Amino acid sequence: MRLSIRLVKIALITAIYAAVTTLLMPISYGLIQVRVSDVLMPLPYVRFFGIEAVIGLTLGTLIANLISPFGIPDVILGSLANLISGLGSYFIGRYLGGRVIGRALACLIPVAVISFIIGYVLLGIIYNEFIGVEPLVAMGFVAIGETISAGIGGFLLITYLEKALGTRR
Repeated sequence: MRLSIRLVKIALITAIYAAVTTLLMPISYGLIQVRVSDVLMPLPYVRFFGIEAVIGLTLGTLIANLISPFGIPDVILGSLANLISGLGSYFIGRYLGGRVIGRALACLIPVAVISFIIGYVLLGIIYNEFIGVEPLVAMGFVAIGETISAGIGGFLLITYLEKALGTRR
């Protein structure tokens, strides 16, 4: 694939993720959050987007988290969480693409990774004294929001995209 097409995919995903996250700021950051932009988290599973989506989601998170109330730790950990999630979804797509189990796993990976890194580590451990919530409780709250966005929304999105792009087996 031509470099210019790859760069356009990265730029579009980066911009969409950052814009949606910041436009919906009241529900994008915090202990109880539904980051609507995380519907894009399983996007690397879809072969058409692939590794470009991993890069775009990671950069989009880095940009969006620059205004996070949790500061630099959220920039670093949020970007890391989305990088790991994106890579997980990407590799699931490479080996289980076009299957229901593949789509489900591509959505569960971001839910698990983001819930742990953002909920348990960032909010539960690092910011526990400020928000006064135990790590497992914080992880549970983040998991609820991620299940709605990356889990349910992401599953619907990649199911539609596979059908629309003709990549379903």
